[in-house]
Amino acid sequence: MKRLFVAIKINPEDLLRCAFRKMKGDLATDQIKWVNEDNLHITLKFLGDTPDKDVSPIIQIIRKSLKDSESFHISIRGFGYFGNSRFPRVLWLDIDDGGQLQKLYTQINKGLRNFGPAEKSNVFKPHLTIGRVKEFRSINKLLELEAEFAGETFQTAPVNEIILYESFLKPGGPVYKVVEKFELF
Repeated sequence: MKRLFVAIKINPEDLLRCAFRKMKGDLATDQIKWVNEDNLHITLKFLGDTPDKDVSPIIQIIRKSLKDSESFHISIRGFGYFGNSRFPRVLWLDIDDGGQLQKLYTQINKGLRNFGPAEKSNVFKPHLTIGRVKEFRSINKLLELEAEFAGETFQTAPVNEIILYESFLKPGGPVYKVVEKFELF
């Protein structure tokens, strides 16, 4: 059994790292499980616990789903959250992609519809999760960060591969292992 997900790896550059560290510093009094900077990614499909026998078919389906997909660029910008300002559940950075991620999301999820949990919606909100909130009190700081980073672009990144990852949950945070890479041309 493997815990799998399909994602786009983000290699953070200096401006993104600095903004991320500022956000973490400003919200340091809250209980937030921050994503390790080296694990930043955009999830396209969470498969969860997957029998070993399904890995090869999943790889073939992803390869087929992406056969006509081309590489493109995204912009990582702004700061937001899912939930409300009194209790945000997830902190994220916005992604501007010209609709390309929705296309990839749809292709991959259509192909993998019989694997993993069912998607709640066909609408995909491209975002880069940076933290998951456990306990929160800094409403004013949250709103200040949202205003401070509104419209600011932290990084432009190429999307030239999709990765099937295996995730290992550890006390210090998840560890990701590449199962297969799928190049976009």
